Amino acid sequence: MRRVPLKPRADWRPGLRKYPYGVRAMSAGAGWREDVGYEFSASQIDLIESVADELHTMIGAAVRYVLENKLFAPLGIRGEAARMVEASWTDYWAAGRPNERAGSLAGRLTLAYDGRDSVKLLACNYDTSEGLFAASIVQRNWREAMAPDASQFNGLHEALVERWEELATGLPGRGRVHFTCATPDPAREGELVYLAATAAEAGLDTRLLPLHSIGWDGRRFLDDEGQAMAWLGKLFPWDGLAEDAFLQRLRVGGMSVLSPLWCWLWSNHGLLAVLSHLYPRHPNLCRAALDASVLGPCEAVTARALRGLDSAPQRLYERGAVILDDGPDVEAQGAVWLETPPGFQSDDVHAVLHAWIVADKCLGMAVRESTDPRVGPDSGMAPHLYRG
Repeated sequence: MRRVPLKPRADWRPGLRKYPYGVRAMSAGAGWREDVGYEFSASQIDLIESVADELHTMIGAAVRYVLENKLFAPLGIRGEAARMVEASWTDYWAAGRPNERAGSLAGRLTLAYDGRDSVKLLACNYDTSEGLFAASIVQRNWREAMAPDASQFNGLHEALVERWEELATGLPGRGRVHFTCATPDPAREGELVYLAATAAEAGLDTRLLPLHSIGWDGRRFLDDEGQAMAWLGKLFPWDGLAEDAFLQRLRVGGMSVLSPLWCWLWSNHGLLAVLSHLYPRHPNLCRAALDASVLGPCEAVTARALRGLDSAPQRLYERGAVILDDGPDVEAQGAVWLETPPGFQSDDVHAVLHAWIVADKCLGMAVRESTDPRVGPDSGMAPHLYRG
């Protein structure tokens, strides 16, 4: 893995015009940069893919462990929200086996990779799929225009279309899917345009509307035209709806949500501690615990709030001293402590990998980088390629 300077295009946006949805989705690529790129070997791509596939399977086992042992409270999920999550899981297993068409569209694993042989899971997000448009289409467009002789680990677009076809097959009422996010939010609205385009390519009727426009008539959810809603794709985290009337109405409202409520657990940062408990000393996991005293001595530690997905408050320690701190919100509703793994660093820039899971398989990746070691959701995304 090498970080290399590149000659960027004068403007990458016009290249998206060849896609029917390219202009409307363009705002979802706001973090894209192409003055640098990342080069991998084919064997490194194989390693990342195989590790991501294994981690995805382990995450599924950890979620099932949480549900079967009712470990909601340690993960900060309590009261009616916990009961709703459990009911959602029961529905998923209603026939005694999982309904694979009732799962998620895509999941994203954040990986620390040292550029050689150490790959460690930092976070997982199967709840909201920000970053898909840039990872899938903007990145592909760059390779086609600027490095046509190279390869790229990126089969995301085709996989998304196929996944929509699987999700919709044989399920009544799923001829139309509504997409929503809180507005105004140009980046997420652009992301919704892209997700709707992949669904439309699979033959589904799609409609976009603001989250605040979703109505309720006492029995059903209604869109902004007064039509009943049967299937909803959202770019709004479940933990932001936990105290909302939306969650209370979901059980009786007859509307399916992608991803289902039980998928909330797939994105809870406390799951890292569950994974560490179930798979101690696994080479691709960080040591993690819900109690700092259980973690034991570490050279570097990250404390992260259980809720908040990519924007969760964090506190970073090195040799016991705080080097970065997002304040008291880190521990306000519970936190996970994890041993901070070695990652890639070059020219004072830190980089992490986003490995994308579609239909239980890692089918693409992206590189995020920042001068901030937390490499948060506003960090830049740079293209990657490999040869051989």
